[in-house]
Amino acid sequence: MAGPLAGVRVLDFTHALAGPFGTMILTDLGAEVINVERVTVADETRGNEPFINGRSTYRFSIERGKKNIQVDLKRPEGLDIILRLADKCDVIAENFSPGTMDDLGIGYDVVSRRNPRIIFASCSGFGQWGPYSKRGALDVIAQAMSGFMSITGEPDGRPMRAGASIGDTLGGTFMAMGVISALYEREKSGLGQRIDVSMVESVIYNMENAIIRASVGETPARIGPRHPLLTPFQSFPTRDGWIVICGVRDWEAFCLLLGLPELAHDQRFVNSRIRHQHHGELEPLMNEALKKKTTAEWLELLSEVTLAAPLYTVPEMMDDPHIQARGVIVTLPVPGPQEGVTVKVPNSPVRMSRTPPVVDKPGPAVGEHTREVLRDIVGMGQEEIERLERAGVVKSKGETREGGQTHA
Repeated sequence: MAGPLAGVRVLDFTHALAGPFGTMILTDLGAEVINVERVTVADETRGNEPFINGRSTYRFSIERGKKNIQVDLKRPEGLDIILRLADKCDVIAENFSPGTMDDLGIGYDVVSRRNPRIIFASCSGFGQWGPYSKRGALDVIAQAMSGFMSITGEPDGRPMRAGASIGDTLGGTFMAMGVISALYEREKSGLGQRIDVSMVESVIYNMENAIIRASVGETPARIGPRHPLLTPFQSFPTRDGWIVICGVRDWEAFCLLLGLPELAHDQRFVNSRIRHQHHGELEPLMNEALKKKTTAEWLELLSEVTLAAPLYTVPEMMDDPHIQARGVIVTLPVPGPQEGVTVKVPNSPVRMSRTPPVVDKPGPAVGEHTREVLRDIVGMGQEEIERLERAGVVKSKGETREGGQTHA
């Protein structure tokens, strides 16, 4: 069963995390994504550990289902290959520094003159224009300059980045959203367009009520695991782990279940707004009460009076029966010297009744699809492909290294 983007072809110049995460979304949704690896410059993320079967799992996780070709972008014949490929693609995706694609001779103006239907998506730290556009950016810079880190962490601690690289993944997600939106619009206009996504702006977009609170004179600050408006609404320790409690429907019943009946009519805690003002007095009392039972015991006891959930480690999340029943985590093979090697990756969260995304193909080896793409899409013969390989304009699988091992 084909995914919803079946028939869409993406020429993918992305590297590191933000861009590849965006094109991974397109791959999961059924697009044919052809990742262009430069012959002369290796993507440094291919050296990220851990390695399984000679492959970087970091890179493998975001390259699943894609095709990979190696082309020397600085050689005239290499540039000709890319332009001929672009003629037969719907989308170009890249996350180089602004201006790099123009310098290489494959910028939007050049490509769109040849292929007016092309959708050209760029993801960068600060966007394609503006005072900071030429600055480099990684995830932590996006988290820092968006204000996100200023509201993340304990009140008396240092600002903290999120445990996942949300600057990268949000940037990639919004790039994919832009591509899908442009594909829809193209059905009406017949024309492609340029997409400019900033990692910093992507995080700012997700700052929800922090922005509007700042606009009315409040400076949002770090408050640890708590909610800025509701109490109790945070994580608490239990006898064997952690639990998160999200508000209370029946405060009196909640206090009785916690073994704190004296708090039920305490004027400091009679409603959420007043509890929020006195959270410093309430939190230690709840910490001690909740430590007396296990997380599972509390979940059963509290189900009628509050919304609560276990705070999982990643392995615990993967073992949860609901996660397993819905196929949230899938297993992919890792081709290499050893047979039968597999890893687990997250499935697409987009569930569709007729054309569901399918995550079932491994990440490619470097140059694995060079010959296939040149033959089947560009239309080259075997002799021409071999001549380009001998000249170093293109490379095929087996001619590069990852994790210290040669792909064969």
